[in-house]
Amino acid sequence: LEEGDPMHISKEASNLMMILCYLYNFNVVHCTLMYDVVRQLIKSFTEMDVELLLLILSHSGSQLRSDDPSSLRDIVLLVQERSMEVIKFNKESSNKGLSVLTSSRAQFMISAMTDLKNNKRKGKDISIAEKASNYRRMIGRIKSNTASKPGHKPEPKSLRITVQDVLDIDTKGRWWVVGASWMGDQHRVPDSGAAEESLSALDLARAKSISDGTVEKKSPKQDRLLKLATKQRMNTDLRRSIFCIVMGSDDCQDAFEKLIRAGTLRGKSEREVVRVLVHCCGQEKVYNPYYSHLAKRLCSYQNKCKFTFQLALWDSFKQFEDMKARKAANLAKLLAHLIMNHQLNLNVLKVIDISPNDMSEASVIFLTIFFSSIFDSYEDPQDIVVLFRRGEKSQVQLQKEAAEIEKDDLYDGGDDRAALKENMSVFLIHYLEKSPKNVKKSTFRKNLKTAIKICETESHDFM
Repeated sequence: LEEGDPMHISKEASNLMMILCYLYNFNVVHCTLMYDVVRQLIKSFTEMDVELLLLILSHSGSQLRSDDPSSLRDIVLLVQERSMEVIKFNKESSNKGLSVLTSSRAQFMISAMTDLKNNKRKGKDISIAEKASNYRRMIGRIKSNTASKPGHKPEPKSLRITVQDVLDIDTKGRWWVVGASWMGDQHRVPDSGAAEESLSALDLARAKSISDGTVEKKSPKQDRLLKLATKQRMNTDLRRSIFCIVMGSDDCQDAFEKLIRAGTLRGKSEREVVRVLVHCCGQEKVYNPYYSHLAKRLCSYQNKCKFTFQLALWDSFKQFEDMKARKAANLAKLLAHLIMNHQLNLNVLKVIDISPNDMSEASVIFLTIFFSSIFDSYEDPQDIVVLFRRGEKSQVQLQKEAAEIEKDDLYDGGDDRAALKENMSVFLIHYLEKSPKNVKKSTFRKNLKTAIKICETESHDFM
């Protein structure tokens, strides 16, 4: 085929789209990019665009449906609206000799999209999907074998880029390539319609110059975030950058990936990430689960974040005397989420001084909402038993410790945990038994009774 031949262009576009489809099938790129491409094709909706859309549906349709079914439903509605517009345009332009999309082709497109939405697949599509699935399993086995080797680093997640990221390469660079931070137009005044983005690794270095006013203009969103960061006493460049990432991201996964790219989870910077997150959570007027999900994601990524969260919460507990009720409630729900998702355990509470008549209002609010959140979340009281026993030392561990320090007469028999259980028992009886939620046959009542019982019983005797 000669260059410029329509058939040459068609085959070239189809081949490139096939490459993209299989990059997605093998988890190299995220479904966000694929849905962006689909939207772009629907926008123009020419004959060639429809062919490419059908190609995507055949080779990656089932995977797209599995990864993000809600976006697929939106796409189906968009296709229906767009096809009606094109069909209407065809009727008006049929006498002008223009090359337009035929109504039958548009209807076939809608039918294919609807079948995919309803999980109706043809034999050919099933065969393609099975072949791609076999390849994915093969690649998965290779990754597993490689991951088992000593010194191997975990495989990164699929590349979460968008079509807009690709289009902005000339002005913003390729942020997804290590060491490819763009330095060419960093001081260029952005267009008023330019896409806004949260701070990346390059922005981390530029935060001070922006806040000092050495850059003439910044996107309104970042400008607002930087002003808010200063108002929230984010007094270092690192803290301001972390604040802008946490508060300016679309969701917890987006925030997590930006924190990774900015290098803020390496070394001691990780401590600042945790402290900024805890601070932001406490400042919200209404509890936002976004912070809890991001905190869980950070703890899952690296274990040292768990200890850092524990230290940050202990620092917050010291401020109970002056803490507002709103902040205490938000932090209580954050801690409850982390404990219920196996990131922390009840030992975090051991620094709180619990007494029936001498507790600050904030500490009572904190513990009441904390335990209530847990009791309301579990239907089976056995889950409460597991949660309350997590973090306790086994009898073997206690005996081993006793044997090691018996000569120094320092063995305390696990008094820290025993004291914590006693304190929790006092609080549950004195405060939560009076809760309006504590009614007969309620899940809250069952879980409360179970918690009190396990606090008053030796762990190895509670079966």
